[in-house]
Amino acid sequence: MTPAIKSIFKSISPFTEEELNFLEPYIKPVVLRKNETLIAEGQICKHIFLVEQGCLRNFYNNDGSDVNLNFTMEGQFFTSFESYANREPSKIIIQAMEKSLVWIINSRAFPKEHEYYTTFSTFIRRLFIRLLLTTEEHHNMMRMNTPAERYEYILKNKPEMIQRIPLTHVASYIGITRETLSRIRSNSY
Repeated sequence: MTPAIKSIFKSISPFTEEELNFLEPYIKPVVLRKNETLIAEGQICKHIFLVEQGCLRNFYNNDGSDVNLNFTMEGQFFTSFESYANREPSKIIIQAMEKSLVWIINSRAFPKEHEYYTTFSTFIRRLFIRLLLTTEEHHNMMRMNTPAERYEYILKNKPEMIQRIPLTHVASYIGITRETLSRIRSNSY
C-alpha cells in the first residue's frame, strides 16, 4: 500500500501503521485499460474499490443508451453498492474511462475475530456513509434543479468532471442529451 493510499484510509478512520500493514493482504492494485470493465451487469460485486489514478464510471444500459450514474476519480472509493450489500447481481456496469490504477479491497475476507476488526469495521461504516452521501447529492441535484442548474452545479462543485469526461457522458449524468447540454453551454458563455 502506497503512502498516498494509506493517507486516504487514515482520512476516513484513524488507522495505526500496524493496522494498515495488517490490511495489506486484503488490498490489491489492478491496472485497467481504457474502456475495460471492472464490474459487468449481472456480476456480483464482492469488493470495494479505490482509485489511485484514472477515472471510472458507473452506468447502466437503457434500451441501448448508457445512463451514467457516477464518475470516480483519484482518491475516491466506489462499488456497486446494492450488489455488494445484498450479494446479488449488479444492475450497473463499472468501466474505466481512461487507463486507471484501482485498489481492490477484499473487505469480506478480513477476519472478524482479529483484534483490528473493530477499526476496520468502523472504516467500512464511515466509507459507506460517504458513498451514500454522494448518491444523495446526485439524487438531490437531479430532482431539485433544472438542467441548466445541474450543469452550473457541476461547473462549480466538480470542475474536474468537465475537464476530463466527454460531454456526452456529462450530459447523461445530469439527465439530458448532448444537444441540450450544447445549448446550455452556448447560453452560459
